[in-house]
Amino acid sequence: MPLGRELAKTPAGREIATLALSCVRMENPMAILRAAQWRNSLAKVGLGVPFFAVHDLGMLAIADPRSAPIGLRPFVARASGPLGQAAPLLELWAETLREVAASEVFERARQWRLGDDLLAVLLLRVLGPIWERHLGPGRRAPAALLPLDPEVYRELEPELPTLLSPTGSSARDPSFDFLEHLVKERLRLITAVEQIDLDTLRLLGMFGAEAGAMSALSMLDLLQVFESPQANDVVNFSLDLLPSILETKRAGGQQTFSVDGYAGVERRGTLDSLVLSELAFDPDLFDRRFAENEVFYYAREKQHDQERQLHYLCVDASASMRGQRATFARGLALTLTKKLLLRGEEVWLRFFDSRLYDAQHARPGRGGGGGISVPYVLCFKGERGRNYAKVFTLLADDLQRLSRREKRSPILYLLTHAECHVPLETIERLRTLAKLYGVFMLPSEGELHLEYLSRLHTVQVVDERALFDRDARARRALDIIDDAAGEKRASLPPTTARVGVAPRFPTNTP
Repeated sequence: MPLGRELAKTPAGREIATLALSCVRMENPMAILRAAQWRNSLAKVGLGVPFFAVHDLGMLAIADPRSAPIGLRPFVARASGPLGQAAPLLELWAETLREVAASEVFERARQWRLGDDLLAVLLLRVLGPIWERHLGPGRRAPAALLPLDPEVYRELEPELPTLLSPTGSSARDPSFDFLEHLVKERLRLITAVEQIDLDTLRLLGMFGAEAGAMSALSMLDLLQVFESPQANDVVNFSLDLLPSILETKRAGGQQTFSVDGYAGVERRGTLDSLVLSELAFDPDLFDRRFAENEVFYYAREKQHDQERQLHYLCVDASASMRGQRATFARGLALTLTKKLLLRGEEVWLRFFDSRLYDAQHARPGRGGGGGISVPYVLCFKGERGRNYAKVFTLLADDLQRLSRREKRSPILYLLTHAECHVPLETIERLRTLAKLYGVFMLPSEGELHLEYLSRLHTVQVVDERALFDRDARARRALDIIDDAAGEKRASLPPTTARVGVAPRFPTNTP
């Protein structure tokens, strides 16, 4: 028995046995192992959905129905007892799965190859309400965690009928009751699938590990992204910007050790990379050229080894940044972060209102556990008023500690509005610690009059048109991103490149 006698008697073993009710045939044990990971993720947030439902819906999101056919398992037709009696219900469940597999949401999910964390949240979004309606009010028993050993799920098919309905037993497994409930709630299930926002799903898929859910709390944050109208606005804006920056990559250099292809010729190298035409010289002349480092070697491509620039983004989350200002600021922050990471830079991001919130750190190549959390940026709520004098004093203290400890001078980006009044002496202190890049969003009728503007190294202003007109908003954001990243977008006509731009102060302001 693949499960083993002892494991088959445990809650985890009985949960695995519910695969007898699954209608998506997947023989690969590694794929079933992925389903076990999804089920364990759901169990961590208190959702003990039977394994067969998690397996079937999850497989539809990763495997084409042609490679994972939908239908009753062969042993169901000849089974007796509760399993044989459930055949009509399984036929209806298979029909529901075919309709779900044909939905646009699951077709796109298969194309985008979503990560396991995101798939677990999708299952939570779809199955959570149905499971709660099935159980009704009351306390929930903790769900059993499934083993994550692929050998457990190898050659499991022949044992499933016996495991779910032991010979001589008339007991009915609770999973049959949930199967009946799923069939009754068929329309509710399909509606829940269709209500998943494709734009949000696409954005989270583009960010990969940065949009992951490594813990139960992260899963709930990610679930909130699908349910928040404000997050949906930021998602739509970010999708207008991201395709323009995803081709960004760090510039290459040259090296002498044998990795990758040749990139050029150098005066230094090893004998195995010597340019063969050098051997045509007279031996005495070759020896002299070799001794004086005049011979040529092929050089290979590598990445530059210079220290990464630190980009420090501070996003205003006070009440004055609600609506379109928050959408612009957060979409700009996410897209600029992505571009800088693609270029190999290091990014810190933090929100502020009347206090300075914890910083999110991201370095190129780091996984979701150490990068900027996309759900956090999309759904962050600041509800503490505003106190800019206090916040920027704390920020200056933080930058001073960074300078003293790591000898680094970051570029500080301030994404805020036209009423962000900061004491001039605090700005002067910040100038000694970082290069200051201000992005200010104007009110519907107003101008930018802040006494410290001339002390910033760069000022960008976003007016009402750039906030409320979709095309102008995207152009304005891309202009800021290219300027902040040190690039110019020559493809834009001069007239459109100036949309929403306010006076810009020179970067060498004394």
